[in-house]
Amino acid sequence: MGFFKKQLLDIIQWLDESSNTLVYMFPMEDQEIQNGAQLTVRPGQVAIFVEQGQIADVFGPGMYNLETKNLPLLSDLKGWAYGFKSPFKSDVYFLNMKEFLNNKWGTNNPVWIPDSQFGQVQVRAHGNYAFKIENPVVFLTNIVGTKSRYRLEDITEQLRGFIVNQFTDIIGSLQLTVTQIASNYNEIAAALSDTLGEPFGKLGLSVTHFTIGNIGLPEEIEKHLKELTGMNILGSVQNDKLSKIQILKQLEIMSKSTENDGLNAMMQNGMGLGMGLHMGNAFAGGLNQMNANQMAQAAAMNAQPVSTPVAPATPAGELMPCPNCQSMIKQGSKFCPECGQKIEVAEKKRFCTGCGKQVEGGVKFCPECGTKIGE
Repeated sequence: MGFFKKQLLDIIQWLDESSNTLVYMFPMEDQEIQNGAQLTVRPGQVAIFVEQGQIADVFGPGMYNLETKNLPLLSDLKGWAYGFKSPFKSDVYFLNMKEFLNNKWGTNNPVWIPDSQFGQVQVRAHGNYAFKIENPVVFLTNIVGTKSRYRLEDITEQLRGFIVNQFTDIIGSLQLTVTQIASNYNEIAAALSDTLGEPFGKLGLSVTHFTIGNIGLPEEIEKHLKELTGMNILGSVQNDKLSKIQILKQLEIMSKSTENDGLNAMMQNGMGLGMGLHMGNAFAGGLNQMNANQMAQAAAMNAQPVSTPVAPATPAGELMPCPNCQSMIKQGSKFCPECGQKIEVAEKKRFCTGCGKQVEGGVKFCPECGTKIGE
C-alpha cells in the first residue's frame, strides 16, 4: 500500500495562470522526484531547489534532466557521494522574474515637509511604480520563508512604507518650496527611484519605473498660492496700463501745446525736438517695464553727459521745457521738479503771434507779416 501512496514525479514545472504571483512552491506532498525527471523552467522564471531550509541549485529558463551532475549542491547536501538512483524529496520554488507594473503608492496620512516660506507643511502624495525580482536567492531567503505561494499583495504594503519614508527625505534634500514642487515632479520621481534602490535591493528587488501622480497641499496654502498668482498677473497688467497712461498724457500735453501761439512758436523754432525726445523717453519707459535689456540701454543713454543750455524765456503763466530732461515745467521755475536741473532764464524774447517769427525789442509791427506786436 505504501507504494501507491507515493507517486514518482517525472515532470516538474509551473504553469502560471495568475498575474500577481511572485513565488510558487511546487507541491511535494506524497511525491518524490525520480532519477532523470524533467525540470521545465519557462521564460521569465527561475527554479530553486531548497534542502531543509538551505538554498541548493538554481536553474534559469530551459529544460533539464535532473541528475547528479546538474544538482551538485543538492548532491552535497544529500550526501550523494556516488550519485543517486533512488527517488528523493526536495522543495522546489519557482520565482516569477517578470516586471510587475502599475503598483499604487500613496500617503495614508499627510506627511510633513520643510518649506522656506511656510516652515513645515503637510502634504499628501500618490503615484505608480513598477518593480521586479532582481536577485531570486536573496528574495527567497529574506522574504518568502516557508510560504508555498507569495503574491503581490503580500509585499506591496511594505514597499509603500519604503516609498513614503523616502519621500519626505527627498523633498527636504532637494530644497524645493511648495511653489516649486508642481513643476518638478520628474526630478522628485527620479531622485526617489534612485534612493529606493538600497531598501529594495536588500529584498532582492529593483525599481524599474516610478512616477508621481500628485502632491496635494493643504487647502489654505493652495488658496494663498492662487491669490498670489492672481496678484502677480494683475500687477503685470496694471504696470502695462500705467505705461500706456503715461504715454497718453504726454500726447495730450503736446496736443494742447499746439493750441498755444507762443509755445507753438517755440516748438517751430526747435523746442519741439526736445519734447519729441521726452516722448521717446516715455515710450522707452513703458517698454522697459517688459524688457530689462532695454532698461539698461536707456539708463546708459541717460548717463551720458549733457550740456546745460540756457532756457529761453516764455510768456508768463505758460510752460517751458527743461533744458536737461525736456519735461514741461512752469515758466519761472528755478529747478526742474523732474531731474533737479537748475534753470537759468535768458533775456526775454518776443515772438510774432501771427507768423511766430522772433522780433526785436521795441518794434510795434512784425516786419514779416505786419501783425501788431503786443507789449
